[in-house]
Amino acid sequence: MKRITVLVIILFGVNFSKAQTTTDPDIKAVQQLVQDVFDDVWSDYKKETLNKYHTKDFIILEHGEVWTNDTIADWCVRAAKRDQGVERINSFDFFKTEKTADRIWMAYHNYATFKGSQGESKMQWLESVIAIKTDSGWKLQMMHSTRLPRKN
Repeated sequence: MKRITVLVIILFGVNFSKAQTTTDPDIKAVQQLVQDVFDDVWSDYKKETLNKYHTKDFIILEHGEVWTNDTIADWCVRAAKRDQGVERINSFDFFKTEKTADRIWMAYHNYATFKGSQGESKMQWLESVIAIKTDSGWKLQMMHSTRLPRKN
């Protein structure tokens, strides 16, 4: 019985590690897209980059609210006005990916570290995205985001 348990654990570990790494250029492109949108939009408040990263009909289900590109652009303006020089550093743990010819669905943990004059804090979200292949490359069509308890 111990041998079967050990074998199941080994097989699960091998399968799980394969899900976290990829050589597929489309999957890598969408992972980079997620990184870029968080760096440009959510960290640097660059509303002018929304069309570069999102489809025109993009929505995000943000902690119980539905946001559109217009909602996010308004948020960027407000966030830039209240910015106190806090740096946001984003990192991601992609743990599930499904791909079809022109669509990629990903689930991941989003980690943000905020550094400023008041010190450092961390936040985490559980998120998913749907990206579609367009004439200009991969774009996000939908995102779901759930905040997890704050860590300091």
